[in-house]
Amino acid sequence: MFTRSSAPEPKTLEPMNNNLGLNVQRRPPMTDTSNKSVISNDLKIIGQGLKIISQGTLQVDGEVEGDVRGAEVIIGEKGRVTGTVAAERVIVRGMISGVIRGMTVTLQASSRVEGDIHHMSLAIEQGAEFDGRCRRPADASELNLDLDGSPVAAMPQPRPVVQRPGQQLRPG
Repeated sequence: MFTRSSAPEPKTLEPMNNNLGLNVQRRPPMTDTSNKSVISNDLKIIGQGLKIISQGTLQVDGEVEGDVRGAEVIIGEKGRVTGTVAAERVIVRGMISGVIRGMTVTLQASSRVEGDIHHMSLAIEQGAEFDGRCRRPADASELNLDLDGSPVAAMPQPRPVVQRPGQQLRPG
């Protein structure tokens, strides 16, 4: 995971005494606890069945062909995702081709979305492009966000097959 410190200047080095008599300098430990991962604009990630899962904020400025999940997912202006985006909070400034699932979804003016949006709260700014359907379920549990990445919860449940006496089942 990559993090960026919000401090404007680098921290000073503190002298450290060691048993060799040399004066070695050491940086103090980082205190920045922000949990943000960034997929840079020069990065393209492609994979069959690919899932990128973050426990914190994930910002996509590059291109991802696969599913993206996190507590918060931000698609930057030059970001592009082909697949499912699922998070508690989804902010789109770039392009998504696929399904969006989020408690709160915001399509900003520069965004372009081709696919369905499943949400509890949806905001679309003027200038945003959206081609798809939006759906607000009655209960938040129906969003099926699956933020922990477990494959069982994400899979649809099979429908039971009922065969009546004397009925033949057709394949397909």
